[in-house]
Amino acid sequence: MPHPFCRFEKKAFLGLFVILFLAYFIPNQAAAQAYYSSVSTAAGGTGRGAVEPGDALLLNPSTLPHLQGRFLNFSAAEDVFFVSLSDNTKESALPAGASFIQKKSKISVGNSLEDFKHQDIAITLADFIVDKWTVGITGHYIEQSLGLASYIHTNADLGFLYIHNPNLGLALVFYNVFGEKGTLPVEIREKFSVATGMNFIYHETIRFKVEATSESILAVGLETYLNKFFITRFGYSEDFDDKRQILCAGLGFNGPRFQLNYAYLGNTQKSSDYRQSVDMVIPF
Repeated sequence: MPHPFCRFEKKAFLGLFVILFLAYFIPNQAAAQAYYSSVSTAAGGTGRGAVEPGDALLLNPSTLPHLQGRFLNFSAAEDVFFVSLSDNTKESALPAGASFIQKKSKISVGNSLEDFKHQDIAITLADFIVDKWTVGITGHYIEQSLGLASYIHTNADLGFLYIHNPNLGLALVFYNVFGEKGTLPVEIREKFSVATGMNFIYHETIRFKVEATSESILAVGLETYLNKFFITRFGYSEDFDDKRQILCAGLGFNGPRFQLNYAYLGNTQKSSDYRQSVDMVIPF
């Protein structure tokens, strides 16, 4: 069944924690970016209001307090590798995690194509602030290279999650909260953005997800359980600025010892614009 939301007691120190953490990162400004696991990719890029090990650290850090236990997550696609480790056990002081992502691509710079490499080391901390409300912060340490030039910078994402009941969650996430850095090449800058999403579980077998971002992207996703172990996922997203329409599908296996997820993403108007990815999640 889809991961149900759970409830913890309020942690009074979270307000101070948020202030101190933000104060540490404010002097450092640069670009970070959201990462989509195969679970959220197969559902059209939705997942900010859902609880998934592969998405909790970077897509919406405020979902981490609902993810009980320890999880090791691996994800791979063409020119992309991602690994994360999260810990939300009784022994931990508060829910936390660490992740690493590496991407390679080619970017148009003027009239030429330049090799682009992106590496992101991220640390996530999260907890309950009041009943039904959680907050999470992911700090990014980013190394990028474009052609022969290299750049190092930091940024942070801030997420909130409201649980109305075990089957309904509402999310609000702020990415690149310190904005873009003017010293970076225009081609690799990432601006401050906002995303909101809803996650609704119906009869413990079907999950609906709807999300919108300030980047003019609207996405919907559907997840159904065929039986105790196998999940099918479908999604659609549209980027109104770039005129990009995406259809997605995927299959998941949720076993007792590990989880395996596959996703396919394809542009309905451009056959060369597609991506496949595979994730493995190991709880321990």
